[in-house]
Amino acid sequence: MRKNQCKKAKNSQNQNASSPPNDHNSSLAKEQNWMENEFDELTEVGFRRCVITNSSELKEHVLTQCKEAKNLEKQLEELLTRMTSLEKNINDLMELKNTAQELREAYTRINS
Repeated sequence: MRKNQCKKAKNSQNQNASSPPNDHNSSLAKEQNWMENEFDELTEVGFRRCVITNSSELKEHVLTQCKEAKNLEKQLEELLTRMTSLEKNINDLMELKNTAQELREAYTRINS
């Protein structure tokens, strides 16, 4: 909705700028000029509000993404730790297998 407000303000400014004053009387021209200046200030304020709002939304989005990245980094560290543990277990099992083979061969030689 905020983005629409910015667009509406811009459209209104374009419409206002394109319509020339009907009467060239000095008092009406002054009043028209005053209204345009006031509208420009309101548009500037509206624009600033839009920028501030969008900046705030962007900041929130960046903070959320940062938190998600930290969570993903933590999960990655946990997975790497588990993988290291699994690799160690596999190496231990391979050593046990080799030891069992050596024992079997030794037993076979003794029985022969």
